[in-house]
Amino acid sequence: MHPTETHLRFIELRAQGWSLARIAAELHLAKRTLVDWNREAQRKIRDLKDVELESLQERILVSHEVELQRLTAQLNRLEAVLAQRNLECLSTESLFVMAATVRAQLRRLTQPFGVSTAGASAAPVLDIAELPPAGALESSGTGGAL
Repeated sequence: MHPTETHLRFIELRAQGWSLARIAAELHLAKRTLVDWNREAQRKIRDLKDVELESLQERILVSHEVELQRLTAQLNRLEAVLAQRNLECLSTESLFVMAATVRAQLRRLTQPFGVSTAGASAAPVLDIAELPPAGALESSGTGGAL
């Protein structure tokens, strides 16, 4: 007979997706024993998988909410600066581009999970790191007009 701790460890590893062969090597047990345990503990394994999946989903949701708050704060800062700027200033154009980028990211984050936007006419999302420096457009002859 095997210790209860070994049986519980088997259920834990199986719920994490380990193969029977890998568990046999880890726990130093015969694969035939694990096949029997797997059959007997299917419900426990499935329940533990469900708990682990729910925990993972909660962590993802929390990180999603944190990112949403960060982007909202960034957009608020950008819009506060835009409200104080002279609209004929070229760096304002850069700020508008950045604000549009953050808005697009916020829209993407606020879409329900699992909703596909394939085929939708959404504007491409720009990475702020890809934007030209504030003075770069001035030298290109745009004159700052919007």
